[in-house]
Amino acid sequence: MTMKVTLTEAQMVQAAAAKFVGIDLPVRTSYLLARTVLEITNHLQAFQGERTKQAVKYCKLDEQGNPKTEPIEGAPGSNKLVFKTPKDEEAFIKEVSKLGEEEVELTLRKKLSLKAFDDPNTEDKTVIPWDLLGGLMPILEDIEE
Repeated sequence: MTMKVTLTEAQMVQAAAAKFVGIDLPVRTSYLLARTVLEITNHLQAFQGERTKQAVKYCKLDEQGNPKTEPIEGAPGSNKLVFKTPKDEEAFIKEVSKLGEEEVELTLRKKLSLKAFDDPNTEDKTVIPWDLLGGLMPILEDIEE
Protein backbone atom coordinates (compact mmCIF):
# COMPACT_ATOMS: atom_id res chain seq x y z
CA MET A 1 0.00 0.00 0.00
CA THR A 2 1.32 3.40 -0.92
CA MET A 3 0.27 6.43 1.06
CA LYS A 4 1.22 10.07 0.90
CA VAL A 5 2.25 12.12 3.92
CA THR A 6 3.88 15.50 4.20
CA LEU A 7 7.45 15.74 5.44
CA THR A 8 6.07 17.43 8.57
CA GLU A 9 3.77 14.44 9.17
CA ALA A 10 6.70 12.10 8.52
CA GLN A 11 8.70 13.89 11.23
CA MET A 12 5.74 13.55 13.59
CA VAL A 13 5.44 9.81 12.91
CA GLN A 14 9.18 9.25 13.36
CA ALA A 15 9.24 11.14 16.67
CA ALA A 16 6.18 9.27 17.95
CA ALA A 17 7.54 5.87 16.86
CA ALA A 18 10.80 6.59 18.71
CA LYS A 19 8.82 6.88 21.95
CA PHE A 20 7.70 3.28 21.57
CA VAL A 21 11.24 1.90 21.74
CA GLY A 22 11.02 1.12 25.47
CA ILE A 23 7.43 -0.11 25.39
CA ASP A 24 6.67 -3.81 25.19
CA LEU A 25 4.53 -4.08 22.05
CA PRO A 26 3.28 -7.12 20.20
CA VAL A 27 6.17 -8.27 18.00
CA ARG A 28 4.31 -7.70 14.71
CA THR A 29 3.38 -4.13 15.71
CA SER A 30 6.94 -3.42 16.76
CA TYR A 31 8.22 -4.74 13.43
CA LEU A 32 5.73 -2.68 11.38
CA LEU A 33 6.68 0.46 13.31
CA ALA A 34 10.38 -0.21 12.76
CA ARG A 35 9.81 -0.74 9.01
CA THR A 36 7.84 2.49 8.81
CA VAL A 37 10.59 4.42 10.58
CA LEU A 38 13.20 3.04 8.19
CA GLU A 39 11.07 4.10 5.23
CA ILE A 40 10.58 7.60 6.67
CA THR A 41 14.25 8.02 7.60
CA ASN A 42 15.38 8.23 3.97
CA HIS A 43 12.94 11.05 3.24
CA LEU A 44 13.83 12.92 6.41
CA GLN A 45 17.57 12.71 5.73
CA ALA A 46 17.01 14.55 2.44
CA PHE A 47 14.74 17.04 4.22
CA GLN A 48 17.38 17.65 6.90
CA GLY A 49 20.05 18.17 4.24
CA GLU A 50 17.95 20.87 2.59
CA ARG A 51 17.13 22.41 5.97
CA THR A 52 20.85 22.59 6.73
CA LYS A 53 21.50 24.33 3.40
CA GLN A 54 18.91 26.94 4.32
CA ALA A 55 20.44 27.37 7.78
CA VAL A 56 23.86 28.00 6.20
CA LYS A 57 22.24 30.58 3.93
CA TYR A 58 20.34 32.49 6.66
CA CYS A 59 22.34 31.95 9.88
CA LYS A 60 25.56 33.31 11.27
CA LEU A 61 28.31 30.74 10.79
CA ASP A 62 30.96 29.48 13.18
CA GLU A 63 34.66 29.08 12.34
CA GLN A 64 34.00 25.73 10.61
CA GLY A 65 31.25 27.20 8.43
CA ASN A 66 28.41 25.57 10.35
CA PRO A 67 25.31 27.48 11.46
CA LYS A 68 25.81 29.04 14.90
CA THR A 69 23.55 27.99 17.73
CA GLU A 70 22.95 29.26 21.23
CA PRO A 71 21.32 27.69 24.28
CA ILE A 72 17.58 28.12 24.71
CA GLU A 73 16.88 29.83 28.00
CA GLY A 74 15.02 27.54 30.39
CA ALA A 75 15.58 24.45 28.23
CA PRO A 76 18.86 22.84 29.29
CA GLY A 77 20.55 20.91 26.49
CA SER A 78 18.48 22.59 23.77
CA ASN A 79 19.87 25.06 21.26
CA LYS A 80 18.44 27.42 18.68
CA LEU A 81 19.88 28.78 15.46
CA VAL A 82 21.41 32.27 15.43
CA PHE A 83 20.14 34.18 12.40
CA LYS A 84 21.89 37.07 10.66
CA THR A 85 18.79 39.27 10.88
CA PRO A 86 15.12 38.92 11.86
CA LYS A 87 14.27 38.93 8.11
CA ASP A 88 16.63 36.01 7.61
CA GLU A 89 14.84 34.12 10.39
CA GLU A 90 11.48 34.78 8.71
CA ALA A 91 12.82 33.65 5.34
CA PHE A 92 14.29 30.47 6.87
CA ILE A 93 11.02 29.61 8.61
CA LYS A 94 9.07 30.25 5.41
CA GLU A 95 11.37 28.08 3.28
CA VAL A 96 11.52 25.19 5.75
CA SER A 97 7.75 25.32 6.35
CA LYS A 98 7.12 25.22 2.61
CA LEU A 99 9.46 22.24 2.32
CA GLY A 100 7.64 20.51 5.19
CA GLU A 101 4.43 20.64 3.14
CA GLU A 102 5.99 18.52 0.38
CA GLU A 103 4.37 15.12 0.11
CA VAL A 104 6.35 11.91 0.06
CA GLU A 105 5.14 8.42 -0.69
CA LEU A 106 5.51 5.70 1.89
CA THR A 107 5.19 2.07 0.95
CA LEU A 108 3.57 0.31 3.88
CA ARG A 109 2.29 -3.21 4.02
CA LYS A 110 -0.84 -1.72 5.57
CA LYS A 111 -1.86 1.00 7.95
CA LEU A 112 -1.63 0.08 11.61
CA SER A 113 -4.80 -0.62 13.53
CA LEU A 114 -5.32 0.46 17.11
CA LYS A 115 -5.90 -3.23 17.80
CA ALA A 116 -2.24 -3.79 16.90
CA PHE A 117 -1.35 -2.10 20.19
CA ASP A 118 -3.56 -4.38 22.31
CA ASP A 119 -1.89 -6.92 24.56
CA PRO A 120 -2.51 -10.30 22.88
CA ASN A 121 -2.23 -12.08 26.24
CA THR A 122 -5.18 -10.27 27.82
CA GLU A 123 -8.58 -8.95 26.85
CA ASP A 124 -7.46 -5.41 27.72
CA LYS A 125 -7.91 -2.69 25.15
CA THR A 126 -5.10 -0.38 24.20
CA VAL A 127 -3.64 1.21 27.31
CA ILE A 128 -1.03 3.25 25.50
CA PRO A 129 -1.52 6.97 26.19
CA TRP A 130 -3.01 9.05 23.40
CA ASP A 131 -0.11 11.48 23.57
CA LEU A 132 2.07 8.64 22.25
CA LEU A 133 -0.42 7.39 19.68
CA GLY A 134 -1.27 10.89 18.48
CA GLY A 135 1.93 11.27 16.46
CA LEU A 136 1.12 8.04 14.62
CA MET A 137 -2.24 9.32 13.32
CA PRO A 138 -1.11 9.46 9.67
CA ILE A 139 -0.39 5.71 9.67
CA LEU A 140 -3.31 4.52 11.85
CA GLU A 141 -6.43 3.26 10.13
CA ASP A 142 -9.24 3.04 12.66
CA ILE A 143 -9.25 6.25 14.66
CA GLU A 144 -12.73 7.10 15.86
CA GLU A 145 -13.56 10.74 16.56
